[in-house]
Amino acid sequence: MTEKVTESIKFLMSEFKRLLKKQKDGTISLSEIETLKNLKKFLGKN
Repeated sequence: MTEKVTESIKFLMSEFKRLLKKQKDGTISLSEIETLKNLKKFLGKN
């Protein structure tokens, strides 16, 4: 169970970093912007 939680958190963090990079590059879509906003809220990153 702990392993699954760890994998999920790692996935969320990698997705967060990927979306931040796309935002910086200016290639992010509207749905990805919404996902990024939600990840920021969930992870407590402002």
